[in-house]
Amino acid sequence: MDSADTRILLDVGGMHCAGCVANVQKALEAVPGVAQASVNFATSQAAVKLAAESVSPDQLISAVSAAGYQAALADTTSLASFDAKESAEVTLWRRRMVVAVALLIPLVTVGRAALLEGFALAVCQFVLATPIQLYAGWPFFRGAWQRLRHLSANMDTLVALGTGTAYVAALFHLFLDADGRLFADAGMIVTFITCGRYLEAKAKGRASNAIRSLLALAPDEATVERDGVLKTVAVDEVATDEILVIRGGERVPLDCIVGQGYGGVDESWLTGESIPVEKQEGDTLYAGTLNGDALFKARVTATSTESSLARVIDLVRRAQESKPGIQRLADRVVAWFVPAVLLVALLTLAGWSIAGNVATGISCAVAVLVVACPCALGLATPTAVLVGSGRGAENGILIKDARALELGGQITTVVLDKTGTITRGKPKVVHVAAAEDVDESELLVLAASAEQLSTHPLGQAILDYAAENGLATRSGDHLRIWPGEGIEASIGEHRVYVGNEALMQRGGLSVPAPVVSVIQQQRDLGRTALLIAFGDRYRGAIFVEDEIPASSRVAIQELKHLRLRVLMLTGDKRSTAEAVARRLELDEVIAEVLPAEKEQVIRELQSRGETVAMVGDGINDAPSLTTADLGIAIGSGADIAIESADIVLIQQDLAAVARAIKLARATLHTIWQNLGWAFVYNLLLIPLATGVFLPSFSLRVPPAIAAAAMALSSISVVTNSLLLRMRRID
Repeated sequence: MDSADTRILLDVGGMHCAGCVANVQKALEAVPGVAQASVNFATSQAAVKLAAESVSPDQLISAVSAAGYQAALADTTSLASFDAKESAEVTLWRRRMVVAVALLIPLVTVGRAALLEGFALAVCQFVLATPIQLYAGWPFFRGAWQRLRHLSANMDTLVALGTGTAYVAALFHLFLDADGRLFADAGMIVTFITCGRYLEAKAKGRASNAIRSLLALAPDEATVERDGVLKTVAVDEVATDEILVIRGGERVPLDCIVGQGYGGVDESWLTGESIPVEKQEGDTLYAGTLNGDALFKARVTATSTESSLARVIDLVRRAQESKPGIQRLADRVVAWFVPAVLLVALLTLAGWSIAGNVATGISCAVAVLVVACPCALGLATPTAVLVGSGRGAENGILIKDARALELGGQITTVVLDKTGTITRGKPKVVHVAAAEDVDESELLVLAASAEQLSTHPLGQAILDYAAENGLATRSGDHLRIWPGEGIEASIGEHRVYVGNEALMQRGGLSVPAPVVSVIQQQRDLGRTALLIAFGDRYRGAIFVEDEIPASSRVAIQELKHLRLRVLMLTGDKRSTAEAVARRLELDEVIAEVLPAEKEQVIRELQSRGETVAMVGDGINDAPSLTTADLGIAIGSGADIAIESADIVLIQQDLAAVARAIKLARATLHTIWQNLGWAFVYNLLLIPLATGVFLPSFSLRVPPAIAAAAMALSSISVVTNSLLLRMRRID
């Protein structure tokens, strides 16, 4: 692998807000040899792209540690590791929450119960409040101290200053006038924030369900036949070309090819089809699919890190690690947010002190520190991307980058390739028209013999038809491919041409006028004409039809229902393309386009102000998939098309395009909702917390209510993102 493509994934601990994300990212990008770092608050991970092979994981871990956080190399394949990491965070906050709530209840009720009074009551409140500060509040004080050591600030700084100030003020009143009521405020601040952290951790875990579900498909162990003996070994230890034994009811551990056995395999995770697929010798079994009741012996073709399942998991992870452009807005705000809040708190304290009310000033300053939470800003985008990309994976839509979700929500025009996208991509011969003096079998044999040197799907249709009719091909050589026109090859003593009229003209060959009429009639039916010439003249035509599934018509109508302009871009003759377009009610057809010209068509559409999504599956679609604002590849297509695309559809079903765009729109809408809530929350509550409306309207936010509101802000953002799982996209 090229060093520029090297990528390291780290688990990062100690991040509590978007400010932490910026600190970790800055520390990683400062390491020489790091090309780019992307830190995700929702997943607590950092994806680091290296520009130099000399950079080691230890260097990256050290850089994160030096910034005041914890880091370790992430285990991307183990479900147990994934669950353990999430469980540890939930357990941490649950324990602290239980202790805080258990102490807070008597703390706020002991005074009302009138069991104690005066100094004894104040001491009792001190005894109850102190463990809340020291145990439940410890993560915030520790985080604030670490940030102070590195001359920076984050949410921990705000919480620690807020609750610490309230606690110190309570101590002051305890010894000054035997009043312990402020201990309840300090306790409620920590308890409400801790409850918020626990609920946030739970919600973030639910947002990661897609990765968890995919990891659960991969068995940890495999049965391997070695030296005639069956051994159970870890999947990671199995090498390619080893023989797997897969019993009935077991999941296939790795991609492999069946050597022995026959039976049905459930491939629903991969294809979405619940009906088992019959597998026999020579067929491929995919990792994560479920064997029915057969006994298979199969040769491994891909290791655990290279299997189809591993590739899907990697695509989903990359999407969840990435950031859309909209995140830049939140990042810019977060860069000055905490310092600005500290300044507002100081000004609040100073203002009320000058007005002669120091107690109110302290209370308002504490409220400002607590209510101003950058957590919601940090969670707004990544949680929506996390849930959106996960929802896509569950529906056979693999989103390779968060940018795809952002752009998908802005699409105005969808351009569809024809063969393999609108059509099934498996054309078949429907009519053969040999010239009067030409034997039909001879025509087919020579055409098939030339096409066996090619890989074009139309050529495969001729080969299949010849085989069905018991015709044997002949050896050939000197193949020459004319893109968008056809092929020519030497078959025995003949130079054979198979293609369209442009190829005939290139060879100086004319097509008889009566034949032109027949060809046009066939094209009006949506069929493709392959003209055959040898012996220096036209010899006949083979008409091929690529079936249009009913789902394509439904899908195109759905795209138009989404107010999208739908075009077809194809190299076929215009008459053939227009026949297909009429059947599908497409908005526009651009036909007779050479592969090299498809990219230019996309650019022309973009120059008109269109935001273009290109949907294709072939090698010749790769440039246009890359050029389009959003490239969508049919998953069963060529690897280069899949690599060039932003979204990959696992199923060869055009209806998934509409689902992908609906999902992108819903995700983008959710991101804007989250950011809007986070901004409005702070714009409204910070002024209220300062007490600026207290003299005129008697409006303010007490510290305890500020803490509850701060916790609610983060929970609401995560919960709103989770609602994406309920949005209809079919």
